[in-house]
Amino acid sequence: MSHWLQQIQSLLTKKSSTSASGLSDMLAPGALGGLAGLLVSSQSARKLLTKYGGKALIIGGGAAAGTVLWRKYQQRIRESHQDEPGFGQQASPPDQRAARLITALVFAAKSDGHIDARERQHLDDAIHQAGYGAQAEALIQQALARPLDPQGLAAEVKNEQEALELYLLSCAAIDIDHFMERSYLAALGEALKIPPDVQADIQRDIAAEQAA
Repeated sequence: MSHWLQQIQSLLTKKSSTSASGLSDMLAPGALGGLAGLLVSSQSARKLLTKYGGKALIIGGGAAAGTVLWRKYQQRIRESHQDEPGFGQQASPPDQRAARLITALVFAAKSDGHIDARERQHLDDAIHQAGYGAQAEALIQQALARPLDPQGLAAEVKNEQEALELYLLSCAAIDIDHFMERSYLAALGEALKIPPDVQADIQRDIAAEQAA
């Protein structure tokens, strides 16, 4: 498994124990992966996200080189934010992180413009039946109704780890060969100040895994 896919698996299966609120439950095993299965239109992306969203948490997993590269990319992102003194000095609360990842997943799913009125009704019914809870369901509905806003999404990011996980999840949820989706991803990468070669490496590896 590639180092990026290990990060997806960690991201989609992580459970936070530091918050009593319902939104952080979306970080529980399989929750984001299940939501991806409802939202994402690309079969390859949906297969990838639901596959890694349903498995046990992997930390390290023998991919030492991948871990080193992941940390290197975090450092490069932090350097790209060096004009922001507060960047990297704190982590977002679990509920805020969960809300951002949910919104990122919805935005990625919407970026190809495929969610019409009929599909929206189908999604509303499926999301309600999934039982994510009132708070998460309200957030999903709000994100579905909002215009795409990669700059606003990136503005909430507190550190390089959160920037990478946000970009990684978004990249995994789209078809980068689709013009509209690729344009959205480029705007998100720019807003997050992720170096272009880092973006290219992640996109290449994700595309290879989706095609496998």
